[in-house]
Amino acid sequence: MKNVIKTMLAALALLTAASTHAGVITDTGDNAYWGSDSHGYGDVIGDTPYYIHGATITRAGAMLTIGIATNFAGHAGIDAALTSGGIGYGDVFLASAWTPYGSDAHHVSDNAGNGTLWSYGFSLDNRYSNSGGSFRLYQLNGPANNAGIKMSESFMSCGLGSACYYRDGQATAVDTGSGSVTDTGLTGTWTVTPDQTLEFQIDVSSTDLLNFSSIAMHWGETCQNDVIEGQVNMVPAPGPLSLIALGLTALGATRRRVRRG
Repeated sequence: MKNVIKTMLAALALLTAASTHAGVITDTGDNAYWGSDSHGYGDVIGDTPYYIHGATITRAGAMLTIGIATNFAGHAGIDAALTSGGIGYGDVFLASAWTPYGSDAHHVSDNAGNGTLWSYGFSLDNRYSNSGGSFRLYQLNGPANNAGIKMSESFMSCGLGSACYYRDGQATAVDTGSGSVTDTGLTGTWTVTPDQTLEFQIDVSSTDLLNFSSIAMHWGETCQNDVIEGQVNMVPAPGPLSLIALGLTALGATRRRVRRG
């Protein structure tokens, strides 16, 4: 019996390891996503506080974790002269596939109107908190992004000009008052490591995010002065039936070994 238990525990450990999948989106180098409306400034509009370096998306069982490496971590509220309250953290947007507009490496003409149709959004409880908090998961059901998403124009009070440049036309926040978005009732947590990372974590067991074979993501500050987009390939996490089947297989194999002994 001890051997049976050991075999089943080993099988469970293998299954747990197999259900953990991660991928990285890089926001630096020749293939970094820029998006549209950079107004001649390229990847980043503004100085070093806005830099985004990359993101890691991990799904371990039903737990989805998104980590974003950015200099902006811990600096929400800066540049208050440009808009009331300063610049905050944008919401995170997800989809099952990344379909940016344009074939160029930087997708310099891509925006929320012609690019990926986002299907989920993390709506932050307080986008100006530099310690983190909670967020709600919304499903975006509109035929186009503008049905359930707010752009940076909704957050910036200055007009585009020599004294104020920001990247307009990019998805920035979930429009929670829109009739085309659905509150899933699920909440997650987010944390801030100053000058390093933002991390978002949520249990997605009751959503189809659990079975996405790939996950596309978009994030940026409320001014979208730097944005990150891309896709990582995932393998759907095995369900309870897979666990039972693997356990029974391990049990049968052990019994056969005992009989031959």
